[in-house]
Amino acid sequence: MAEGQAAPGNRGRHTLTLAGRERLDLDGVQRVENFDDHTVVLETVMGRLTIRGEGLHIHELNLEEGRLRMTGRVSLLAYEDSAQRRRDRRNLLERLLK
Repeated sequence: MAEGQAAPGNRGRHTLTLAGRERLDLDGVQRVENFDDHTVVLETVMGRLTIRGEGLHIHELNLEEGRLRMTGRVSLLAYEDSAQRRRDRRNLLERLLK
């Protein structure tokens, strides 16, 4: 298994629980792509998830179990499908090569 990725047995399950816009519990996390106080970008079994807010803090990250727990004021949760990302990259490449 590659470092920074979840175990294969946890790839099918994804749950997201947001309590009061201040505590977020996630299952199905495969890797963390980027994070700071205002943005967390994750790869999940359901695609890329971007979380935006203020004072975001990761309290627990267990990639073997695919679990992430964080706090902070959440203002945005946005999923992006892997297929859509591939199409966007292909379209960008096509535009650059014209």
